[in-house]
Amino acid sequence: MRIEQTPERYLRAPRFTTQGDETTLHLIAWDTTANIERVVSYPVNPDGTLGAPAEGRPCEGIPALSERLEIAGFEAERQAHGASRTVRVQHEDGVASVILEHRGRSVLVWRARGMAAAPAIAETSDGAWVAWHTDVREDTGLADVAKWIVVRFVDQEGGVWEPAPPMRDRDRDLCGEEQSFEFPTLVVGADGALGLFGRGSHNFWRQDLCAEGWSARQPLSDGSWGSRGRRVAVATLPHGRVVIARRDRRGIEVDTLKAPRGGPPPLVRAPTSLEGTRPPPMRRDRSRDPARAHGLRTFFGDIQQHSAHSDGIGSAEEVYLRARWRYDDDFVALTDHESFLGKRTGPGEWEYLQQVADAHDDPGSFVTLLAYEWTGKRYPGPGHKCVYLPRRGMPIVSRDEAAEGREAVARIKAAGGIASPHHIGWTGCDEAGHDPEGQPVWEICSCHGCYEHADHPLGMRGEHAHQLADVMLRKGLRFGFTASSDSHGLLWHHGESRKRDPYRTGLTAVQCAELTRDAVFEALRNRRCYATSGAKILLDVMVNGRPMGSEIDAPSMEVEAHAVGEGPVARIDFVTEAGVAASFDGNGDELRVRGTVRGRYVYVRVVQTDGEMAWSSPVFVA
Repeated sequence: MRIEQTPERYLRAPRFTTQGDETTLHLIAWDTTANIERVVSYPVNPDGTLGAPAEGRPCEGIPALSERLEIAGFEAERQAHGASRTVRVQHEDGVASVILEHRGRSVLVWRARGMAAAPAIAETSDGAWVAWHTDVREDTGLADVAKWIVVRFVDQEGGVWEPAPPMRDRDRDLCGEEQSFEFPTLVVGADGALGLFGRGSHNFWRQDLCAEGWSARQPLSDGSWGSRGRRVAVATLPHGRVVIARRDRRGIEVDTLKAPRGGPPPLVRAPTSLEGTRPPPMRRDRSRDPARAHGLRTFFGDIQQHSAHSDGIGSAEEVYLRARWRYDDDFVALTDHESFLGKRTGPGEWEYLQQVADAHDDPGSFVTLLAYEWTGKRYPGPGHKCVYLPRRGMPIVSRDEAAEGREAVARIKAAGGIASPHHIGWTGCDEAGHDPEGQPVWEICSCHGCYEHADHPLGMRGEHAHQLADVMLRKGLRFGFTASSDSHGLLWHHGESRKRDPYRTGLTAVQCAELTRDAVFEALRNRRCYATSGAKILLDVMVNGRPMGSEIDAPSMEVEAHAVGEGPVARIDFVTEAGVAASFDGNGDELRVRGTVRGRYVYVRVVQTDGEMAWSSPVFVA
């Protein structure tokens, strides 16, 4: 059965509670008209059907619920509680740990350099099953892109065990739209068999474990591209059945299924520490940064990616952990769709996402930006725009309230934020909605390819060559350049990405005096930023003594460029509306050049011998 959501009432986060013989389904309902949220509860009948709902008190927003159904922050989802035990995940300097706590004793269940998230627990008479998902591969011990669920059993003495049979259907190298297996929920059958429920990138799954080993994974939904919830809620019913609930594309789906059976599985001792199998990321040599000549520093970040809070995979927290501890990035933004494919971001979930960003913001060391994606219709519609906000507490401008780009950008600008179109050759650049102040930067490179110009050597997704950056610059539009991964956590981005790791297909660099949220935001607003294809190419550009992104009043432009590549630099190009106005060959990984060009704008393109590139924001002639 389905509890339908409507445009006026959006539903999310189902969970069950059981007291004695009574089971209740709870979910969070957002009244979009009044912009309030409340918990709605349905009694579950013995046959799995639902009784009449009871509505809780209205709240301004519900970020998360504790085990007692109290309003909680995002930290509540770092742990899971059984009757007498708690399992939690913690991260420190890029190392993840899973810890079970029982009667004042802490047991290390697993530790590795990488990420762990979404713990789950199911207690038995002789211990507890615990599960979580991680990006650490079972075969190499190294962190990868895809995530998979890990299952362990902790006995009464604190011994840690794993199923003796290997998990069926586990494939961390899957291509296509359906990848990963994450956000576990556990249920134990009457005879000791285990039921595991989880989420893939676009499907919910069930997989049982019994005396004969693992069953094949069974899909619970249609698997088509969509924005689903994160967890499957599970509760035990009489007569060997379980009831499950999940937020799918059209509402909360509730099903009654057979409980797992087949006896307890065979176990073997499990290793608890894989720490040290992967060294920390190499720290960059910042002494060669050409921005230091101006008293500034160059910082790199990926400012567009997605999680399971829309149509990506993984938790929101993993975005920040991955950027800081695996890639040694300086800043990052999570830009989940605020309204897309059956999903909307209400006040509680927006508060949740802001809390996670704030928890990982570490001025001077690592910065998190507050952001989301406004998702308009594809060309000839306004396309998609990422929105960046200077501070927390600012409301979302929804496509459901402002469906046209010009209105959306105006609202975002009035609130103090900025917008940025992306994959413009695929979904359109929204020429009519452009505002150089409200939309000061455009994303020109990502896992979808490069949108600098047609027939680009990095390729592009889409066929709208008349929407590209060079076309719009020649028309007189003014904007700076950024690049991001737009990764949804899928290897090769289901065949669209030019790299196996989509998180390294685009980076934005900013020049700031300090690494803070305010400084990064202002660099984007002022176009003192540049784009790269994923490599951390250092680049400084001055035109008539003014930095990239400036507007000048001069009959000619004297351009100075200084690049330090991650590898040998093949050349530097000065690009105007007439095309390449000057080009300089490289010799080694560093190149300084100077030249004079004429035109209405100029930007600098750096090309390494390996094909990686960087593009400065243009300087415009007033």
